[in-house]
Amino acid sequence: MERLKLVLQYFQSNSESISNGICIILALVSVKLYTSFDFNCPCLPQYNKLYSLGVMIVPPIILFFLGILVNRHTGVMMDEWMRPIGNRSKNPAVVKYLFSAMIQRALLAPMVWILVTLLDGKIFICAFSVSVDPALFSGMPNNTGLDVLKIMAKVPCKEDVIFRNSSFRKAVSRYVRCHSQ
Repeated sequence: MERLKLVLQYFQSNSESISNGICIILALVSVKLYTSFDFNCPCLPQYNKLYSLGVMIVPPIILFFLGILVNRHTGVMMDEWMRPIGNRSKNPAVVKYLFSAMIQRALLAPMVWILVTLLDGKIFICAFSVSVDPALFSGMPNNTGLDVLKIMAKVPCKEDVIFRNSSFRKAVSRYVRCHSQ
C-alpha cells in the first residue's frame, strides 16, 4: 500500500504533461478493455436492461475514480481546501479552478468508454430492444408461442432459433443501433 502511495505521489508531483499522459493512457486502456470484453446479452426481458446498463455504467465509474486518484490537481486542491487560514484567506476561485480541472481530466476515460459502447451499439441493442414497438416492423416471428416481450428480448441474440434468416431481427437491431449513434 505504501508503494502505491509513493507511485501516486510521484505522478501527482511531476509536470502537467505526465498527468495528461496518464489520463490519455487511462482512456486508451478503457478502449482496449472494451474491445477485449466479449459482451453476451442474456436475452431475458427482466435482465437485458439491468445487465447492459451495468456494463455501460459501472466501468466508467471505476475509471472516473481512477482518474481522480492519478490526477495532480486532486492533491493540490485538497491542500488548498484543508489549509489553515493563517495570514491569507482561502481563495474559492483557486479551489473551483482545481476542481474543474480535476473533473475534466478524470472524465476523459469514462467518456471514451461510453462513446465506444454507444458507437458499437451491442450493449444499447441489448438494453433497449424490449422497448421497441414491434408493429413498426414486418416479419415478426409469431408462430413460436412466445409473448411479444420475450421475442423482443431475443433480438440481440443472432443464434436464437426463432431468428434464423429473419429480416425482423436485423431491422430492429438497425433501428435501435441508429438511436445509440
